[in-house]
Amino acid sequence: MKGLWLLLLLAGCFTICQAGQMYKYKDANGNWVFSDKPPEKEQDFSTLQYTSPTKPTSKIKLYNIKGKHGYTLYAKNAFFTPIEVGFTSPFSQKFISKVIPARGSTALLESKKKAPKLNYRLALGDPKSVADNYQYHAPFGSLKGHRITQGFNGKFSHTNDYNKYAVDIAMDVGTYLTAVRAGTVIWVKDDYHMSGTTSYFLDKANGIQVLHDDGTFSSYAHILMDTAIVKEGDKVALGDKLARSGSSGFSTGPHLHFSIIKNAGLKNIAIPFKFVDNKGMVFTPQRAMIMVGANKP
Repeated sequence: MKGLWLLLLLAGCFTICQAGQMYKYKDANGNWVFSDKPPEKEQDFSTLQYTSPTKPTSKIKLYNIKGKHGYTLYAKNAFFTPIEVGFTSPFSQKFISKVIPARGSTALLESKKKAPKLNYRLALGDPKSVADNYQYHAPFGSLKGHRITQGFNGKFSHTNDYNKYAVDIAMDVGTYLTAVRAGTVIWVKDDYHMSGTTSYFLDKANGIQVLHDDGTFSSYAHILMDTAIVKEGDKVALGDKLARSGSSGFSTGPHLHFSIIKNAGLKNIAIPFKFVDNKGMVFTPQRAMIMVGANKP
């Protein structure tokens, strides 16, 4: 199960944070609870500091430059991945789509007048990229068996294009998550501490995304607050630790929501993929399967 945390990505935003306090304790069944309220009955607990988002700041900057014959509107991309931007020209009324390189700038349009503020659509990645059918190692290093609780086309929450080919893997809070393939970290969010199943939590899930050589990126959602080991722009190798698992955002319990994402033309979608185990066996993930962590090369 995965909250629509990519909505934050598609808005092109990161957050400035402010601190608060939360409580950590075990319930009657011995499961860890993270809450902004202390336990109702008298028992041992610890307090943790957490951060909550405040003012968003855009990762896409649009700006006009005046030349001899008019103005050129540019877009500057602060992401560590190419992005595709689509918009309707305020002058010709034609729809324009441009790919902006990672950490680069691209001219969007030229006009005699200064371009007004634009409403635009955004997707991470280059739509011309082609997935290379890579076989992915397990996204965790624990040798303990972990059950897949929801697979491709899962009826609970894997029903739209962004989640259709995702898998949910149940695991204890705090399990180390590892890179399934080498790449560049393009997104890190680990500032949220709670979970729930109402619409309020849809954009709250913490997560990490890693861009790969074929232009796809692996997505790890619901990570535990303040456990990200990597930062945006970091290069990671297969098996490198990324963060610890949790249950942040839209979630019914501790698990990892994992998927492979690509840009299908101004739209990020999940694509089918296969895992490979430590014995070299290749398999398509299915509900109720037990997965064992990957050995780091």
